[in-house]
Amino acid sequence: MEHEQLFATRGTERDAGQPSSGTGDTTEGCDAGERMAALVDGLDRFVDEETSRGHPEEALGLLRRFEARLSSHQCDLTRQAAAANPDGDSVRILKNRSRLSGREAKRMAKVAEGLADLPQVADALADGDITVDHAKSLVDAAERVGSDVVESDPGLLEEATRSGPDRFARRARDWSNRKLIEAGVDTLERQRRAREAKLWVDKQSGMGTLWAKVPAHQFAHLRQAADAHYLELWRRDAAGGRDPDRVRTPAQRMADVVVELFTNLDATSGEPLGADAGPRAKASTQLVVVAEQGVVDGTDPQGRCEIIGVGPVPRGIFRTLSADTQLAGMIYDRKGRSLWLGRNQRLGNAAQRLAVAVRDGGCFQCGAPMHRCELHHIQEWHRDGGHTDIDNLVAVCRRHHRQLEVRDLVVQRKPGGGYQAVPRDGPPP
Repeated sequence: MEHEQLFATRGTERDAGQPSSGTGDTTEGCDAGERMAALVDGLDRFVDEETSRGHPEEALGLLRRFEARLSSHQCDLTRQAAAANPDGDSVRILKNRSRLSGREAKRMAKVAEGLADLPQVADALADGDITVDHAKSLVDAAERVGSDVVESDPGLLEEATRSGPDRFARRARDWSNRKLIEAGVDTLERQRRAREAKLWVDKQSGMGTLWAKVPAHQFAHLRQAADAHYLELWRRDAAGGRDPDRVRTPAQRMADVVVELFTNLDATSGEPLGADAGPRAKASTQLVVVAEQGVVDGTDPQGRCEIIGVGPVPRGIFRTLSADTQLAGMIYDRKGRSLWLGRNQRLGNAAQRLAVAVRDGGCFQCGAPMHRCELHHIQEWHRDGGHTDIDNLVAVCRRHHRQLEVRDLVVQRKPGGGYQAVPRDGPPP
């Protein structure tokens, strides 16, 4: 088939060790231009044919592979061009030749350099099994723990081929954190030392700007407080009788959240907020630390210890807990199940929510943190007679929960673990 030829160009006629200097023979330049034009024409015909056959989704999948192959060549050529020029700067080359933005050029240059020490990852990108975003996450992991550690764990690369880029970025970060903790590195202390914040006034607009970088577990507290207050402001804006021209945009609303949480003053009127708002909202935040008994009592220091929504943390996290921290034990049966409510009530209780948080960690679709999630019945309560049992509940954020209802999707367990949303069989409701 013609589309198979689109992916059969790696390592063929061109001499990979001799990048063009830009001053070669004109005939060769014309030949290269003609070959490129033929390649583009073939790609256009492929898309037109697949579209006419009614296969746009299949074409999108193949184009993703094609894009990964292009990224692979781009990385190879970037390294060659930089090596051929003693003063070569990969970022400058990518900005000038590939017309990338400064941010994208830095990102691609980092991937190009990192892939030189990750041959398995480079091959996976060239074969179209992963995207350049997956490769970036693996390069970042190698930067933290070493390329040999990444290359020696085939399961990590295998997961990259099965996961979306965003979810895998979190997985690779958690994986590298776990490796650092196993090596005796206190990742929380490292983050604490790297914390920083800046406040300045933009010279052009005169507006104040706040930028901060804080340790992950502290940011989880900040995000929960900000999300809770954001939801309160959204409810106010959505109330009836509001002037549509005075309803805040999401960005404006978040800016007001920051002002009100910092000052306890209404961002619009400047009046003091009530007793149920402002900095007091921080008291409603909650972090869930999950640790096996061996970690707590010291008999198995390398056991599981993580903060839900943050990732693996060192055992020293217990030294940071305040005196009013609530501790809860959770005992499972041999199948890992904890609570069943049957048909006695529709909504899951607090204990089930905690158990789902420990098991799922967040939304099964996008990985949104648990405080943004609701509990969804896999076998639905009304239509399918589902039970409010722990093994029939899954965490899903509000946005994806709405999509399940609007698109009439059901949640299924995947054979290898995890969940997926698929169209429901049978007539619509």
